[in-house]
Amino acid sequence: MREGRPRPGAVAAAVLAAACTTPSYSACPVDLVGGVPAGAFEVCRDALQQRYGPLLVADEVAFLLQTDWVPSPDAPDERRASVFRQEHGATADLAVVVEVRRLGMPLWGLPRWTPARGDAAAERELAGVLRALLNP
Repeated sequence: MREGRPRPGAVAAAVLAAACTTPSYSACPVDLVGGVPAGAFEVCRDALQQRYGPLLVADEVAFLLQTDWVPSPDAPDERRASVFRQEHGATADLAVVVEVRRLGMPLWGLPRWTPARGDAAAERELAGVLRALLNP
């Protein structure tokens, strides 16, 4: 790991914290049959890049993927997506977070981005795509 880069666990925690707008927020599970299959990282990486664009984080050891902010279909919004492994004792599953931020126009000053919020519909759609690709 290069100096100055956050640890993968810290990145995953930041992903969840950034998407959380309420204390009860939780990432959308992918619900894989039989756990995370071999080759899942590459499948998720390709699906994420195809739907959300360039990756900012691609850590295979921690199983963490995160895209850069890209224009949303609802311009002038931007969104980014993350896929990561969640450990449940002896088993593991995958989860997704899709964040959206909007360009705010204040009465005074320059436009600025709103805080990131989770997009539940986009998360369910991405989890469904990954579920279809990864389940036997």
